Amino acid sequence: MTHSPMDVDPTVSAEEIKAQANQEYKTGNYNEAVRLYSEAIEASPKTATYYANRAAALTMLGKYKEAAADCRSATDIDPSNVKAYMRAGKCHINLGNLEEATRQYEQAYQLDSNNAQVQRECQNLQSVKSYIGQMEAYMNGNQWGLAGNSLDRAITFVDKDRVPVKWNIWRAECALGQKKWSEASRIVNYLVRLDTQNPDVLYLRAHVFYGQGDNAKAIAHCMEALRCDPDFTKARILVKKARALDAQKEKGNAAFKANNLQEAYDAYTAALEIDDKNDVLNAKLYSNRAAVLQKLKKFQEALEDCDKALKLDPDFTKVYSRRAACYMELEEYEEAVKDYRHLTELDAGNREYRGLLQKAELELKKSQRKDYYKILGLTKSATDSEIKKAYRKLALQYHPDKNAGDVKAEAKFKEVGEAYDVLSDSQKKARYDSGADLEGGMGMGGDAFDGAGVDMSDIFAQMFAGQSGMGGMGGGMPNMGGARFSQSSFGGGGGFPGGGGFGGGFPGGSGSRRSANGGGYHSFHFG
Repeated sequence: MTHSPMDVDPTVSAEEIKAQANQEYKTGNYNEAVRLYSEAIEASPKTATYYANRAAALTMLGKYKEAAADCRSATDIDPSNVKAYMRAGKCHINLGNLEEATRQYEQAYQLDSNNAQVQRECQNLQSVKSYIGQMEAYMNGNQWGLAGNSLDRAITFVDKDRVPVKWNIWRAECALGQKKWSEASRIVNYLVRLDTQNPDVLYLRAHVFYGQGDNAKAIAHCMEALRCDPDFTKARILVKKARALDAQKEKGNAAFKANNLQEAYDAYTAALEIDDKNDVLNAKLYSNRAAVLQKLKKFQEALEDCDKALKLDPDFTKVYSRRAACYMELEEYEEAVKDYRHLTELDAGNREYRGLLQKAELELKKSQRKDYYKILGLTKSATDSEIKKAYRKLALQYHPDKNAGDVKAEAKFKEVGEAYDVLSDSQKKARYDSGADLEGGMGMGGDAFDGAGVDMSDIFAQMFAGQSGMGGMGGGMPNMGGARFSQSSFGGGGGFPGGGGFGGGFPGGSGSRRSANGGGYHSFHFG
């Protein structure tokens, strides 16, 4: 250790200067103590005690490297100076040099094995070494949380304001392993300020950017680390990964914009196979692939990719919107409402989210009433002719005369008529499709339909109007708007279709009008 020359008063002895320095040390004036011990050394450079005492003051100032050098000077002059070895051991622990600390404490123990302070500090050193050993084992097993806990315990034995650089690098690695980006960034930024040319620190900063999805900055920091150390393998590997991910992602984006959907899907899939530990970027890739699947109308698969994206990044807002849109397409309106509601809670002032939530809530209400399209076995895009055809088929299938005494068939027949009554009327259908009927006043759905008094004979008359043999049917059919049906009400024993009722020829048969006593109706033909 070197110090600037100073004027030493020749009338004051080195011992007197040391005494003044000791007094300053006791009152906590460590800088002044260092100055005075330096004067004493200038007066008597071969006195080991002065170096050892100055080391003590430097240690209190956190200047462990300088203090360790003074301890070395003291033990070179006086190899039996136990205090100097102990202070050197403490300095090297604080510098993270555990092997050298061990060597210094062993020297102190050999000189004075009965010294209680030596025994205590040797035990502390063993504890530190044990925790560091545990940390390394946990890090090798990728158990980053446990590794961090062991390291934190080791840090309790050193100056928390001046944690060794290597230990801070370990802390950053543990934070990165747990994907605690802000904590890792804080530690790394501190280390960069200490040394802008440390390749390990530059690599860690690159890893933070990479983990946050900023590959451009990650590559730049890796290249700087390689400039400082051309043989830095980890930095070279990270550059290769980052560039490969960027290339595949951009390939997928370009293909998507060009509507080459299969090519986009393949590119995003290839990107996902590069690094399964990059959660932030992989969440974006899953989201992008979900967009491709949406366009391909593979909504269930798109949902699965949205779920994967949110598992990796629960705060990825765009994915909630994309997932909700998939739920809407799959008619899973309750789930869509949950996602849109979550978005409105995150951004209460977003009009688009509020509008989408209202639409989803309306569709949910619509889905909870009777689905007339499903009752008729149709989709919402069914044409008028398809609606008529479906009704005609189901009305014949569930007609009470064909299902005598079958309460379920009777209810189904009524439900089919209810569905047709709404979907065959353009105004009712428009209100039903838009959800306007949910506001009331239309007389649709469940009990409201019963109360409307719809006459099933009128529906039949409308369905078969203009076909041969249909004249007078409207007057012959009983009112079935809210009534129960029995075989007798449709002409007794002949049944429908087949013999007896409806002139014995339905469908395809013909006959004459039968009397009410005979239980028959006009005969007619189906085209």
